[in-house]
Amino acid sequence: ATSNLALWVNGKRVGYGEDSKLAQEYDITRYVVPGKENLIALQMNRWCDGTYLEDQDFFRFAGLARENYLFAREKNRVQDLRVNGDLTDGYRNGRLEYEADVTGAGTLELTLTSPEGKTVGEASRKVNKGTVELTMDVPDVEKWSAETPALYSLVTKFTPKNGEAEIIPLKVGFRKVEIKNSQLLVNGEPILIKGADRHELDPDGGYVVSMERMMQDIKRLKELNINAVRTCHYPDDPRWYDLCDEYGIYLV
Repeated sequence: ATSNLALWVNGKRVGYGEDSKLAQEYDITRYVVPGKENLIALQMNRWCDGTYLEDQDFFRFAGLARENYLFAREKNRVQDLRVNGDLTDGYRNGRLEYEADVTGAGTLELTLTSPEGKTVGEASRKVNKGTVELTMDVPDVEKWSAETPALYSLVTKFTPKNGEAEIIPLKVGFRKVEIKNSQLLVNGEPILIKGADRHELDPDGGYVVSMERMMQDIKRLKELNINAVRTCHYPDDPRWYDLCDEYGIYLV
C-alpha cells in the first residue's frame, strides 16, 4: 500500500505499516468472529514520513497495488525457509543447501525433481522445533543461466504431530555467480550483461501490474536480447522474480 496502511477488523485497529513495496502481514485471528460476516477496512494516507525516504523519479500514486488475501495455517508449521542451489566439482554437480525454521514437532520431508519430472533427491528429518539444516547433492546437474534457465522443483512436506500436513513447493536453479580477474562469471563462463532498468508501472493500471503485462515485459526483454533487469530501488512483485527465473533473466 502507498504510502501507508492501517488495518481495522470489525471496528478494532489491528496494526499499522509503511514501506510501499513490501508486503504487510497481520495476524487477525483474535479479531474475526467465526461464522459471521466480518468487516475488514483499510485506511491509507496519501503521504507519510516514509514518503521522503521513498522519493525518486517515478509517478507517485496512492492506494493498493498488489494482491491482498487471507490465509490460515496450522500453529505447528514451517515458519520460514531458505534454499540455495550451488555448484561443486568444477561446476559439474549441484548442491542444495536447505534451512527451515519450524514452530513445532513433526516430520519434515523433501523431494527434489528435475526439469523433466524425475525424482533426483529425497530427505526426511524428525524435528521438534527450531532450525533444520539439510544438504542434498545432485550429480551432473542441469545448470541455470539466462541461456538455459533449468529449474528443479523442490517440495517440502511438514507433517506436525497435531494438525494437518503442509506442502510448500519451490522452484530451484543451480548456478554459481563469481567475479574473477575483474570478470563476471556465471557457472564458470564469462558473460556480458545487457541490462535495462524497470519500474513497476503500467500505462493503464499505474502501480497495479498484471501478470499479462509482466509477461509482455519478459517477451520484450528476450526479443531485444536483453539478459538482465534492475528493479529500480525497491522490491518488485514476487511473481516478477519467478518469471525471471523461468525465462532466464539476470536480476539486480
